[in-house]
Amino acid sequence: MSSKLRIVTWNIHKGIGTDRVYRLRRIVQVLRDLDADVVCLQEVDRGVPRSRREDQSERLATELGYEHKALGLNVRVKGGMYGNLTLSRYPLEDIHNVDLTIPPKKRRSGLVARVVTGPPHGWLLANVHLGLMHLERRVQVKRLLKHLFEGAEPDQPLVIAGDWNEWATRVVRSVIRDHGFHLARSDRRPRGERTWPSTRPFLSLDKILYRDPVRCHHVVCVLDEVTRAASDHLPLMVELETPVHPRHLPEPLDESLEHDDS
Repeated sequence: MSSKLRIVTWNIHKGIGTDRVYRLRRIVQVLRDLDADVVCLQEVDRGVPRSRREDQSERLATELGYEHKALGLNVRVKGGMYGNLTLSRYPLEDIHNVDLTIPPKKRRSGLVARVVTGPPHGWLLANVHLGLMHLERRVQVKRLLKHLFEGAEPDQPLVIAGDWNEWATRVVRSVIRDHGFHLARSDRRPRGERTWPSTRPFLSLDKILYRDPVRCHHVVCVLDEVTRAASDHLPLMVELETPVHPRHLPEPLDESLEHDDS
């Protein structure tokens, strides 16, 4: 048996498209079509004038029908804030925001949660939006991994998804080489799928990394007329699977204990 999870990561740019118009319904349209189990979003507004002071986390969860959400607000803007949002069909537990800020740079964090899909421990998921500088990202990833490894079980599925702002691949290569992660990618994109800028993507800024025993079966960077306009990033979707060890399965019913009506 196995546990499967379809994950989307997308920097939605506060719902402001490449036409500089605020239309969150375009984000809703794309995510509804993708129908993911878990959605990791970055640059999500709450109470900011540029997005009509909407609570985007509430609107997205409601319109898309996700019962479970986690919100990690990081940056204050004109009376409101923005940050990372995780939406899930499955319960989210142990939700916390790991501070990844490197002063004096902009406040950054990793929104961590356990996605409870079944035995034994659920999936440990980090939704990230990393800094613009290489040295900043290197320290942030080191800090995040230390936190994740301290809280994860040895065989627990572990996924890091988000906007890595990784123009090159030095930080990602170190995570793969030194910590046993894999990059979700198609065979034709060894450095990851090209997600930025959405109008003519040539950089792989958005990435999903996973650790054994997780396996990746499908990777899609969604490029169409709507995604080109909805944000300056393209959404990235992967289908992941992890085996469920027999020791974690329910014990079979002892038929001798069944009630006999005769």
